[in-house]
Amino acid sequence: MRNPLKFSSPLLLLTVLVVLTACESKWEKMPDDDLVNKSSECLNISDPGAAMIQVCKNIKRECERRRKIGVYLC
Repeated sequence: MRNPLKFSSPLLLLTVLVVLTACESKWEKMPDDDLVNKSSECLNISDPGAAMIQVCKNIKRECERRRKIGVYLC
């Protein structure tokens, strides 16, 4: 009997990596003013849902990435 998890695990890992890579480029390509606006929105949300929490984490990560290269926006 063949274990279906053996086959699907590498496929799942590859899919997750592709999706994460695509998401990163989305944030890296975001114009500075849009990033500042989105960051401000995240700071003003009083009770964010799970999806919005993740979006705000990504925005914060991108702000930090840009700060490391000398672009202080948010």
